[in-house]
Amino acid sequence: MSFDFKNRRRALRRHHRDRLKQKRKHYWGGDLAENSKSHLLINTPKPCSCFMCGNPRKFAKAPSLQEQKSELELRQYFA
Repeated sequence: MSFDFKNRRRALRRHHRDRLKQKRKHYWGGDLAENSKSHLLINTPKPCSCFMCGNPRKFAKAPSLQEQKSELELRQYFA
């Protein structure tokens, strides 16, 4: 019985790996479907953590867009 469960987990993990690879094959500015770096897209969809790709709080000390929207909604609610 545990053997069947192990195979199902493995199949699901492979399914999600292939799904993410298919979804992200056009990331990083090109078609990486057959490229040797396509395996990197599964765990790291962003190629770097520079100021353009990374979190705005880290580099500009500015709130993210979601935080800005939340603050605006809160101000409108109490105004």
